[in-house]
Amino acid sequence: MTCPASGVNLSTDLQEFIEFADAVHLDGVVEEITVPFLIAHGADDRQIPLEYAHRSYDQAVNSPKRELRVFTPEEGATEHIGLDHLPHVSTFVADWVADTFAETARKDYL
Repeated sequence: MTCPASGVNLSTDLQEFIEFADAVHLDGVVEEITVPFLIAHGADDRQIPLEYAHRSYDQAVNSPKRELRVFTPEEGATEHIGLDHLPHVSTFVADWVADTFAETARKDYL
């Protein structure tokens, strides 16, 4: 299988893929976000370093509402996308979205 973006043969050259993957980030993109922005990250995520979440939060300077939520080992959901406690993460994200829409509706109404 070849990655269309990089031309890397993913099935035979793992090291080349890892080098490509390390260059995938949101730098230069997050600054353009002008809507509410939630970053939910597991403290023990082994696929995407926690520092990327902090960096994205710091760069989201044009978002009217930005939040970084790091899930801790004590509460679970510390792995990538909260797979070790997905209902906890899903509920948090759904509540955040609902609250954000409600806040936006109140501001638009006033």
